[in-house]
Amino acid sequence: LMPLVLLAHSGPSGLGSEAHDPCGRDWKSPARDWGDMDLALAIDRIQRQRPLPLVAFGHMHHQLRRGRGERRSFVVDRRGTAYLNAACVPRHGMDAQGRQLRHFSWVELDGHRLVHASHRWYSPQGRLLYEQTLVEQAQAVPC
Repeated sequence: LMPLVLLAHSGPSGLGSEAHDPCGRDWKSPARDWGDMDLALAIDRIQRQRPLPLVAFGHMHHQLRRGRGERRSFVVDRRGTAYLNAACVPRHGMDAQGRQLRHFSWVELDGHRLVHASHRWYSPQGRLLYEQTLVEQAQAVPC
């Protein structure tokens, strides 16, 4: 059975109701869960049938409005499904040395198990310049 990865525009409801949560509303008070209820239902149904190691989505910018910090961009639910918010805005930028940067979200799976997730910034030539590791789990070594 191949690993299943869901890719959605917005993340599901149920990941928290604070502004800094993956799908929390930060642009208007009060903060609340702004996730997609239909996606949450679909995820629940899938999880009852098979493993779902990853749901990747965007839409909710990492930077909170009015300079109130950063949104959590990675969480794992009680069933082991990881949720990765890839919405780094702007995706193109420059570092303090004036080097151009391109943001990508990176995930590695070992079968149905997510073993690494990170936000990475590359040069336009494809050289990795920065990495923010979100999760790193030791891979099983065969005997």
